[in-house]
Amino acid sequence: MTGAFEKIPGIAAAAIGALGDELTFSFPEVLGVIGLCTMHEIAVLGLELFQVLPEGYATKKYSGYGQQMNKGPSNFEGWSAYVEKSNALAKEFVHLNPTGDDHVYILTTSSWREFCEIQDIKRAGGP
Repeated sequence: MTGAFEKIPGIAAAAIGALGDELTFSFPEVLGVIGLCTMHEIAVLGLELFQVLPEGYATKKYSGYGQQMNKGPSNFEGWSAYVEKSNALAKEFVHLNPTGDDHVYILTTSSWREFCEIQDIKRAGGP
């Protein structure tokens, strides 16, 4: 999800490009982007790391912490703690996978509103 994420001041300016409709970020700038997400209570649910090749992009690694964070808070009061933990895990993934100019990161993000919408779809039997 990118709606609330892309509206955060500074996010678009930090992007170095896009893969489809997803913004891409380089290292170490991606760490600042995660920090902006935390400040604006946007959870980074996962990251993808791609190598940039002349013929396109090659998937190098997916973050695995999304499995740990699968069950989110049941109310808004728990959202800040969820964002803090999720985004700390996102930063840890980046620190464990630093890259050069030939790689980009894509973030999967969610605001509280977006998270609630996803939960409603799941309860209704959707994907």
